[in-house]
Amino acid sequence: MGLFDKLKRNNKTDAKNATNTTEQLPFKIKYNMDNDNIQVDLYDENADFNKLYDSTRLILRRQALNMEGHQVYNCAVAWYGDCDHLELNRQTGQYESRRASDYRGVLAEIDLNLLQSDPNYCHMVMTNLLDKQRVERYLERGLQENPEQPCGKYIGGVARREKGYIKFFSPDVGRASHYSTLMINRRQEHKIEAERQQEIADKRAQIEKLQKEIEEMGK
Repeated sequence: MGLFDKLKRNNKTDAKNATNTTEQLPFKIKYNMDNDNIQVDLYDENADFNKLYDSTRLILRRQALNMEGHQVYNCAVAWYGDCDHLELNRQTGQYESRRASDYRGVLAEIDLNLLQSDPNYCHMVMTNLLDKQRVERYLERGLQENPEQPCGKYIGGVARREKGYIKFFSPDVGRASHYSTLMINRRQEHKIEAERQQEIADKRAQIEKLQKEIEEMGK
């Protein structure tokens, strides 16, 4: 069963396995986990209204991938809430919203221990590393043949340094992901679809032009 196939099953995890660790902070974190995946939901009370979401969900597969000597995790991320407050579903123990975005698949370098034990690290991952515009920018770059910074579906990571937590990007991992068989095939599919959409747009333009010419002839 794949990562995305387990989303519904993870949502049925017993509430006793979901621990709220941030009662005193301006954000709420909810954890659900099993032997294969970790699910994190973060509701940010100080979310920027212009982002149109206040909650981020991360599904992370526990089994790490080794890419160029780095531990990288396969993740699915979604954004939801549209700045509405989440409500607790007492049957599932989850904070839920009816307006959930589609999941996006990414690769990220995340410290699993800190993700589960340090709310500030978790907040950095969920609101900075997984910022919706940032993720979409990287994924769009991954569909380009020769971008200035190859990345594929890799978006970097968060690490602890002397001055606190920082985001980082490993160029060697980005190149490995960008030129993987998966991303080469994905870019080819994207190119074919883009050409198809352009052909449709061109034909529609031709039809509109002919329709105008017919209307002019009928006057």
